[in-house]
Amino acid sequence: MKTKMTAIFATLMIALMLAGVSYALWSKTISIEGTVNTGKFDAIFTGDYTWSATYVDPVTDAIKEVPADKLAGITVTIDTQHTPTEDPEKLIVVISGLYPCITIHINYNIKNSGTVPWIVNSVTPDITAFPGTVTVTPSDLVGTQVDGGASTKADLEVHIDNRALQLTQYTFSVTIHVVQWNEYPVR
Repeated sequence: MKTKMTAIFATLMIALMLAGVSYALWSKTISIEGTVNTGKFDAIFTGDYTWSATYVDPVTDAIKEVPADKLAGITVTIDTQHTPTEDPEKLIVVISGLYPCITIHINYNIKNSGTVPWIVNSVTPDITAFPGTVTVTPSDLVGTQVDGGASTKADLEVHIDNRALQLTQYTFSVTIHVVQWNEYPVR
């Protein structure tokens, strides 16, 4: 019986020692803290807005500049409509005195005024009941990536044809949709 008691006592002592060793292990918790500041996504119209006019020569089918004396009655007003923070996101174009078969070319820049690169995802003209065409060139503008602070040049071409009535106002709009660089094409 004494041997059994000694064995039980020895077993208990070994168990307590193991428990004591487990309990006496040292430990330390370390952590990582971080801050992420996101960038700014923004696109605006900028630059010196210029315009010119061309026509297609009926004899040679060549595109030619309209002579200055033929532009005397045509005016093009280009302005930006600013949001309350002076962010020009809308280009206002008013063409007066235009007559058929003349194409007005309006040159402008689209600037990435943010820090996040973006890509031109689509260019959509709305020319419902417009007697002619409204296009944005270059034709490969869609897919153009613009990094933060950089710009891309574009040209708005407005052409009315012989369906246009005299002394009539026609309207059009063009939507240019840009997406962050990693979302092109929009999924």
